Amino acid sequence: MEYIKFLLVGILGGTISGLIGIGGGVIMLPILIYILGIEAKIATALSMIQVFFSSISGSIFHYLGKTIRINYALYFGLSSMAFSFLGSYLTKYISDTAIKIVYLVTTIAILILFLLINNDEKQECILAKSKLYIIIPIGAVAGFIGGLLGLGGGFLFVPILTCFFNFSIKVAVGTSLLAVFFNSIPGVIGKFISVKFNIYFALVLGAGAVGGSRLGSYLNKKMSHMAIRILFIVILTAAIIRVLVDLTINFL
Repeated sequence: MEYIKFLLVGILGGTISGLIGIGGGVIMLPILIYILGIEAKIATALSMIQVFFSSISGSIFHYLGKTIRINYALYFGLSSMAFSFLGSYLTKYISDTAIKIVYLVTTIAILILFLLINNDEKQECILAKSKLYIIIPIGAVAGFIGGLLGLGGGFLFVPILTCFFNFSIKVAVGTSLLAVFFNSIPGVIGKFISVKFNIYFALVLGAGAVGGSRLGSYLNKKMSHMAIRILFIVILTAAIIRVLVDLTINFL
């Protein structure tokens, strides 16, 4: 029964990953903590495993759909890999409450960024050297926080690609997934070193994510830009409220 739960959660996370391009961790973390009752540190490790599987499978499907810009994915992904490992490794030194606070602040920031996204079809910018000063620090922040929380980093990649590089949200989603795959590799390594977790649960979660990411990638093609945006905003708002209520109760 436990394996079925993890499989279903993996499918859900993978679907969100393929649809929105964030690796799935931003919704996976609260599900693991509040629905499956898993300790926050362990949840970040399981979430990172799910991000790895969902991002690689989602990237393949988006590549076939021609919604990935590989050069951008390389710049964002490679610039965040070292910081992803660092954040992932340092998880063991941070309390569960601190993890929830960082998650809450990060999710609020993500929501604000997505509210700034214009949903119109766009003509993407040419990757110029003048834009690289944006990529490196964003990659570092996304990698570190993504590694720490098991999110992957796509939570920053998608809004940055749309706001600063003029991508349509669908191409930003595909490109983000490939970047997330790159920085999830050192993230997974860091979790293995620093956090003890059930590898079998992680693999079942990852297997579900593979199937879910296929569904999410399919839905990404069928849904409008506005529908994807609204869905993501609703999901983030629900996650923010749940974590905020939990932290408020703990502090009172």
